[in-house]
Amino acid sequence: MAPIHILGNLAFILVACSFMVKDILWLRMLSISASTCSIIYNYNVAGLPLWVPISWNVFFISLNLYHIFKIIYGNRVIYLNDKEKELYRILFSSLNLIEFSKMIKMGEWKQSNPGEILIKEKQIMTDLYLIYNGKVEILVADKKVNELKDGQFIGEMSFLSNEVASATVKTMYPTEYLKWNQAKLKELMSRNPSIIYSLQAAMGSQLTQALNSKNNS
Repeated sequence: MAPIHILGNLAFILVACSFMVKDILWLRMLSISASTCSIIYNYNVAGLPLWVPISWNVFFISLNLYHIFKIIYGNRVIYLNDKEKELYRILFSSLNLIEFSKMIKMGEWKQSNPGEILIKEKQIMTDLYLIYNGKVEILVADKKVNELKDGQFIGEMSFLSNEVASATVKTMYPTEYLKWNQAKLKELMSRNPSIIYSLQAAMGSQLTQALNSKNNS
């Protein structure tokens, strides 16, 4: 196969790769690489340059460069406090800072004393919780079945399945947590797919740990 045809195929391979990445910055960088390969291919493949696809690819590169600049510049001007920086580093580093900032601002920081009930078994769930500091116990039919601590979600099963709470959640120590309204968070996720992937990854890791713990007990 001639080198120019290899370059043409590479353009389509890069486009396919861009559909598989979750990070929007990498997606745009792959798109620029694909458009660059396509421009070189369409300039050399025929006797005369194919100006229509070349022009469109120049436009696509310009558009992606604009959005990359917005992402990088936006990341520089976003301020996070120490708690938000810690959550970003531990759980949400796959997001760019703009997306993370949107999600954090939608949440509400709360504090509970020991013995407070955050969720009652079989109640209709309207919120999703993330423990920042503290510990809670999980009760099913008044029997303790698990404990959750820093960096773990509460109500993630109901958030994913839209079902009622499967257990009661009670604080064991003074507990600080972040609370999101489920409907508003899902609306934000529909506009920012990267948040979906990041939350699913964090929740999936927690569910896997819970299953392993249950199987080993």
